[in-house]
Amino acid sequence: MTTWTNEDLDRVGEAEEPQLASVRNDGTLRPYVTMWVVRVGDDLYVRSA
Repeated sequence: MTTWTNEDLDRVGEAEEPQLASVRNDGTLRPYVTMWVVRVGDDLYVRSA
């Protein structure tokens, strides 16, 4: 796993409702899923719809 910078954590933690799409084995994207993210110190807590 890579280390996240404070800038990375700030950007993700400040996002209101980021949307994430994962990649299928054939390279196409699955439908987007809305996520909720909260930053606490150096940790991110994520919940999906």
